[in-house]
Amino acid sequence: MSLAPHEGPARVLYKYQQMSGTAGPWPSPGRAHRQVSTPTLRQQIDTDDVVQFFASTFYTTEKENAVIRVARVGALCGNCSVQWETRENSAIDGKKYRGAAGTVEFGPGESVRSFEVELIDDDNFDSTLDFHVVLTGSRNCVIDPAGGRSVVMITDDDIFPSNAFGEEIKHESEDALYVVGWSLLFSFMRFCFNHVPEIRWKSCLCILLSMLGNAYYLSTIFLRVYLVDTVLDNITPGTSERLWFPGDRNSTSVALGLAWILPNFILLGSDYFEMAVLEMGFNIRYHLRVNLFRKYLNYTESSHHKVPLQDLKISMMEDIPELVSQGYLIIFELWAMLGKIACIAFFMLRKHPESAIPLFVYPLLIFVYLQCTYAKRLELMAKEGEGQSDTTGAIMHLHTAQRLVNYYGARGYVVSCFEHILRHQRSLTMELKCFEFWNSQLIPWITLLAIGTYMALSSRVVLSGNTSLGSFLATINVYKDLGDRFSTILRGFTSLSKAISPLCGLTLQYSFPTDVPDRTEGFRRREEFALDWLKEHASRQASLDDIPIVFQDAQVAYSPCMNVAIGGFSAQAQQGTIIQIAGPHDSGKMTMLSLICDEISPSSGAVLVSPHLHLLHVPHLPLFADSLSFFENLHMTCPHHDGTFDPEQFSPEMYVRGAFMLRKLRLDKRWIKDMYDAEAQALHKAASAGREAASPNGLWCWDGEAGDADEDEEDDEDEGIPWISRLSTSEKWRFQLARALLHNPHVLAIHRPVQELNGEVRQVVLSCLQEFVQRRGLDVEGGLDTSKRRPRTVIFTTGSHEHFDIADYVWQVTPDQGVIVEKCPPRRP
Repeated sequence: MSLAPHEGPARVLYKYQQMSGTAGPWPSPGRAHRQVSTPTLRQQIDTDDVVQFFASTFYTTEKENAVIRVARVGALCGNCSVQWETRENSAIDGKKYRGAAGTVEFGPGESVRSFEVELIDDDNFDSTLDFHVVLTGSRNCVIDPAGGRSVVMITDDDIFPSNAFGEEIKHESEDALYVVGWSLLFSFMRFCFNHVPEIRWKSCLCILLSMLGNAYYLSTIFLRVYLVDTVLDNITPGTSERLWFPGDRNSTSVALGLAWILPNFILLGSDYFEMAVLEMGFNIRYHLRVNLFRKYLNYTESSHHKVPLQDLKISMMEDIPELVSQGYLIIFELWAMLGKIACIAFFMLRKHPESAIPLFVYPLLIFVYLQCTYAKRLELMAKEGEGQSDTTGAIMHLHTAQRLVNYYGARGYVVSCFEHILRHQRSLTMELKCFEFWNSQLIPWITLLAIGTYMALSSRVVLSGNTSLGSFLATINVYKDLGDRFSTILRGFTSLSKAISPLCGLTLQYSFPTDVPDRTEGFRRREEFALDWLKEHASRQASLDDIPIVFQDAQVAYSPCMNVAIGGFSAQAQQGTIIQIAGPHDSGKMTMLSLICDEISPSSGAVLVSPHLHLLHVPHLPLFADSLSFFENLHMTCPHHDGTFDPEQFSPEMYVRGAFMLRKLRLDKRWIKDMYDAEAQALHKAASAGREAASPNGLWCWDGEAGDADEDEEDDEDEGIPWISRLSTSEKWRFQLARALLHNPHVLAIHRPVQELNGEVRQVVLSCLQEFVQRRGLDVEGGLDTSKRRPRTVIFTTGSHEHFDIADYVWQVTPDQGVIVEKCPPRRP
């Protein structure tokens, strides 16, 4: 959409709303945006059944094929079919699964059909990967837009970096891994070579290209000898005939110079090719970081305690780069150095075999050195890492507790504690530096002694005629080069030993348990429950919409209302109802919501929910992503790091729905409107043009109202304050509710939504919840009528026994009598 001259960004969005049937920059609640359906589609929607996936997420393991079920809802009369296909996400077609497509046929009376997707079982570690299955076309039925795409999660049972270290990892201790540190490191190298994309062929090509540098290095040694012993020696008989141009020393000197210079152009091109095409560091870092990030998101609560946020930051920003550079990329430098040492050995053994003794002394000393310093180095590195983690942790904890520190006047005490942490880290760092300093002196002193000894023997070696002057001078340079090469090799092997420390830490972080197995078990239990329920009620043509939420003698040991002493809780919650869980504070209401949303498991009994239901738990404490804008927090979207925006993450329809929801919940202050419009327009530009979004602060918007002068003055005074701080407590909670309603779940579980609200605002929130259930979603995109959508259910808690008129059922929670289910009288129309 192009801008006409003098048209502001708000006018562009305003025009879109006019074209889509919504007047005004902010749609009123009675004029919610709807996609226009063609008559053909409307007729089809009115007569055909609705088809969707049986679950929004399917769970499987790589040792078995993924079984995907598709459900049909409606009259179940006649035949219908729907096409499906797989699409890549984090799981790659051909590596973790076999991409496929097909058609699912439903016969008369059939409500559930299934198909399989073949998975690929390998021995390489991956975090939990996923791919998508999508319903793409239909015959005699319509596809529910909310259920036409599903995610297939693949649980990987392999160990990083190799399955051979399962016993050592069971101890959950880095000390146990240090014992097999070198084996662990070699397994990591094999993992990178075989499993990280593009690394295999790049590594092989880098090794081959390093031969060019070694060949040139060997040629320069012989060129120096040839220059001194032949080109510049006009005394010894026969040297003139050995010139490249016999009898012409000047031409030979020029040719020798060209032979020294010209190969460097080839080496320059080779180095540039390695830098531009064969760069491997990013690929390995990317692979390790993404897998660790994905693993961390799925951690259990105990795993999160073992890996605090500061440790994750250090692993991402320091340990992984260090491991990649010192644990894999260093081998190419070592390979090049070993090639140069082979060239030196060839020259020494050919010219002066006795001078090759250091070739055997250096490796022996390096081996002994590494064996003696291995354990001490890892110990010091671990201590230094702990000190760094303490420093980073103190800063991160201050960020989360700064208001608490300010309120209680504890700034001085906190600074004193931080100074102590810094001094402790300094002592650990200096201990490691001192250790590294003395160990770095080994090879230089050996080289110094070797050159001095060879120079002391110069008169006997040269004057006796055992070697030429050129060979003698070249040998001295070779000794120095040899020392430099072995110093590089020692640094390389030292770096390899240093890489073992972060590798052991990362190995443990990759191995800590996740909640995916529990979610897989819960999914299969709920899937079995839903299938059995449909089979049991098949005689009355029951559908997904009829499957209730079932509590079967559910007990939670620490819950005041569902513990062993009181007894388990059994009840059913029908879809399409509003349930109020009423009771005093600390009586177990939050626990009941967590059970429904599968966030915790009962100590005994079961809580069963059909897997096709999308559950959303909204806590009482408003949650915000501080780094995201108002619009991004509301719609749960996120721009790319470079400021560009995925076009699929923004649409003008999204803007209209958000504006409608904000106004419906009375979040329509002038500054909120301005901010929302400006950010939406900036994101619209970024999504449509694929370039960095302009700063929302610089956009002129909201052309439709003049506004109140006092409100404008107040907004000017608040300019510069973070938008989250400008929201009142009530507005924060209503913002969170608006986000939840835009997310459009099937089951909305809310903890104390009207606890701090009263009067008209409370009634607005309750009316929204009631309308959400009655209309099966608020302002839902897509062509489905209300009657074709899946029912919506609201379960909310209150901190008292007060009954609300919108509730169909009230679950009274009492610490001494458990949970009592009360059916409310029918609401008056």
